[in-house]
Amino acid sequence: MKNKIARKITTYLVLSLVYLILTEVILSAFDPEQVFVKSYDDQMLFTMYPNKKGIVISEEYKVSVQTNEFGGRQNLAFENYPILLMGDSFSEGWGVEESETFTSVANKLLSEEMQIRNMGVHGSCPSLMYIHLQKYITLFKPKKVFLQLFDNDLDDIEKFEPFMNLHEGRPSPKKPVFARMAGTYLYNQVKESSIFRLLKRATKFIKGGVEPILYFKEGREPKISQLSHQESLVKYGTLLPLGEEISKKYNGQFEFYLKPSEKQWKTRLEKELHYLNLIYNLLKDQQIELGIIYIPAKEFFAKGGILGLEKNQSIKNLESINPHFQNITKFCDTNKISCLNTTSLLWDKKPEDLYFPYDAHWNRKGHETFGKIFALEIQKSFPLK
Repeated sequence: MKNKIARKITTYLVLSLVYLILTEVILSAFDPEQVFVKSYDDQMLFTMYPNKKGIVISEEYKVSVQTNEFGGRQNLAFENYPILLMGDSFSEGWGVEESETFTSVANKLLSEEMQIRNMGVHGSCPSLMYIHLQKYITLFKPKKVFLQLFDNDLDDIEKFEPFMNLHEGRPSPKKPVFARMAGTYLYNQVKESSIFRLLKRATKFIKGGVEPILYFKEGREPKISQLSHQESLVKYGTLLPLGEEISKKYNGQFEFYLKPSEKQWKTRLEKELHYLNLIYNLLKDQQIELGIIYIPAKEFFAKGGILGLEKNQSIKNLESINPHFQNITKFCDTNKISCLNTTSLLWDKKPEDLYFPYDAHWNRKGHETFGKIFALEIQKSFPLK
């Protein structure tokens, strides 16, 4: 009797597994999404898969995305790159072709001994950069590292905390329970399966939300006509302050401009300094120089500032009331670090023309403009000390 029951259970389990695999095969055939980011990595926490291809598309852009053998979005022309760039979607080049990113623009102007390796990945922030750098400084042996920071880093640092262990203040990947039980490979296979992603989207839809597809498989992207910059300005409007919407738009990521004295923002600013200091000390121990690139929310450049309240439209005034700028400047001044603040560097470059009118990122012109500035700054700093 017991053997009969055991055989039935085994049969049901095998059939369930077969049906599950068949369902995944069928769904995968129709699934337009290309998974670019590894759900979990034992060393890196989150990172882009190497040698992946896909399409990023919206009304403002349609670009091809391809990662190299290291998971970076860059066509590698050399074996060695003395400069390493870490950053988020601005560095990755969201909305522009790889050849149009500010790294590529700069590299075209730089000699071989000044080339930049781009390992930017969307969503990154100082805590994740610290984890990544522990591998990259050994793997790539850079002479200098640039960290590209953006105004949403303060929010992202907190969002990453549930996925990290902190030992004496130093972050490391926190392995999910299922990954500990079943192994990292199986965990990623399940999390990245078409079935799991479909269920996740359905659940979010039922709750009134949307889980957007970031990367599409080549040839499976939706048919969307791209607007020119001027057409996008007409449709989505010119560069305006966020004003009272600052607590709602972009999920409140830039609310620190409005409420800099609130405890949560003070804490986040302190955490950013903590992780930046960890990175500084990590690199200092290896005799690697550190540089900073700071990019504000595009509305920083709007008339009256991001809140629309400033009558004094001078760059000095707007920087003085920007808590994030002040935080980064404090770090750079304390440690005598080169800090490229695009607040002032792009101030007289018609910022409205440098960002997509709807999307929050630099467009081709923005990357080209900063890429030239970046190259010039690197040329000034060589040979490295």
